[in-house]
Amino acid sequence: MTDDLTCRIFTGRTQVAAVAPTVEAMRRAYGLDADMTTDMRWFVSRTLLWGNSPVVVLVNQGAKPVAAVLLYQRRYCGIPTGVIKGGNGSGDGVVVAPLSLRMAALQVALAKVLLLPLTHTILVAARGIDAQWRARDVETNLSLAGGFEGFLSRLRPRSRRNYRYFRRRAESELGVVFVPTLTNAEALQAVKDLQGVSMFPVPRARAMRFQAAIQATPGSFSMGVRDESGRWLSYIAGWRHAGTTFVEWQLNHHEFASASLSTVMRTYFLEHEALAGVSEIVFVGGTSAALARYCKPDCCFDIVAVRRGVRGLVVKKLVTRLRPHSQLALQLRGGLLQQQVTGSKVEEFA
Repeated sequence: MTDDLTCRIFTGRTQVAAVAPTVEAMRRAYGLDADMTTDMRWFVSRTLLWGNSPVVVLVNQGAKPVAAVLLYQRRYCGIPTGVIKGGNGSGDGVVVAPLSLRMAALQVALAKVLLLPLTHTILVAARGIDAQWRARDVETNLSLAGGFEGFLSRLRPRSRRNYRYFRRRAESELGVVFVPTLTNAEALQAVKDLQGVSMFPVPRARAMRFQAAIQATPGSFSMGVRDESGRWLSYIAGWRHAGTTFVEWQLNHHEFASASLSTVMRTYFLEHEALAGVSEIVFVGGTSAALARYCKPDCCFDIVAVRRGVRGLVVKKLVTRLRPHSQLALQLRGGLLQQQVTGSKVEEFA
C-alpha cells in the first residue's frame, strides 16, 4: 500500500549530498553494502560523469525514512531535457528499500517526480520488483564455482577451445603480457592509449572522468594486457567486495579484432580471479552475448511514465520523429509496456 508513504525530492549535487548519510544508513540496514550501484558516492560520480544531474527521492512512512529512489535528470549541453531516468541496462541500483517495499516506494516516487517543473517523461529499469511492467531477461552474474577449470567445463566445446587458442596465439604472435595489478598511473595511461582506438571509442575527457570515478570506488582494481613493445592492447576495471568481483568496463584495441582481445583479456582475468578465491563475477550493466549465455539469468522490468494530455502526446511525437532509433523512442512506440502516472499511482494504459 502507498497511502501512508510520503516523498521528498532532492535534486542536484548539494541537496543530494545532504541526504546521502540517510540513504547510506538505509543501505547498511537493508544489507545492500555489496551493491555499489546504490552507494551514494558511486551513484553521484557516475551521474555527473555523463553530464546529468542526480535526483534522490526519500520515501517516508510516517516520519521515518524507509526507502530511497535514485534517479537522474538527463541534460544536453547542460540544459535539462525533461527526461528522468533510473537504472542501467540490467536494472541495477534505483531502489534502496526492503524487498517488500520496493514496488510501493518506486510507485509513489515516480508519481512525485513526474510533477517536477519541465519533467515530462520517466524511463526506469529495475530488478527485484514485482510489477506489471514489461519483463526482460538479463544475464550479469557469472559463477566461478570449481575455479577457472570449472568455468571452462561449463562452456560449449568450441568456446572452451577458443579461450585456450586465442590466449596462446596472442602470446606467440603479439608477445602479450598480462598485468594483473595496475598502478593509478598505469591505469590512466592504458585508458589514454585505448579510449580513442577501442571497439567502442569514448571521448578522452569522459574516459578520464570515468577512470577517476572507478579509482575512487572502494575495492577498485585495474588490469591490462600489453604487447612486447609495452603498448596497451586491452584494459579491464571494476571493484571487489565480499568475495565478488564487479566489472565496470573493458577497452580493447580495435586493430586486433582477429586476435579476439576481449577473449584473451577475459581468459587472464577469470583465471586470476578464480585463483584469488573469487566465487562470482558481476558484469555491471551486462556483458557480451557470448558470455551472457553462461551467466545466471535474472529478470529486469522496464517502465516509461509520461504525463497525460497534450504535453505527453507532443513529447512522444517529437522523440519518435527526431530520434527514431533511441531507447526512449523504441519504448514509446510500444517496445515496452507503457505506464501513465496519475495522482499517487502508476496505471497501465493502452
